[in-house]
Amino acid sequence: MNEQIRGIDHIALQLSSLEEGLAFFHEQLGFKIKFETTFEGHRIVMLQAGKIEIEMWEAQGEKTPHAGQPPIPHGVHHIALEVKKLDEVLAQMKAAGVPITADVYEPTRGIREAMIAGPDGLTLQLVEQNVPLLIWRSLKGEFKQERRA
Repeated sequence: MNEQIRGIDHIALQLSSLEEGLAFFHEQLGFKIKFETTFEGHRIVMLQAGKIEIEMWEAQGEKTPHAGQPPIPHGVHHIALEVKKLDEVLAQMKAAGVPITADVYEPTRGIREAMIAGPDGLTLQLVEQNVPLLIWRSLKGEFKQERRA
């Protein structure tokens, strides 16, 4: 299994205020805004500093942008692991009896994801990236880039 896991893709934070999160991580700590998008009605911002990526969105009551996931008011929502072959990893997880909380979905072209349940209620997101397609989309300007002072 461990040959399928390539590393941590990102850590996702559900915050009480996205603007306060941006002020802290972007303005105070210097994380760069990698991209910004909307998914299931949530404004999501992906930040990067070196090899660290943080996905942030604002809590909206009981709603979460990841269907089937328990709502949390704020804090770490999930840890995302980059995997080589998502379907193989999911088959191994199912065979091992690991609960799949969100089957394969595609939040944007070039990225496939699924969610599994870890110990103590920890949610893990498995992320498979089609890097050539993502590079092509970036070159074509398909991702909204927003610069903040």
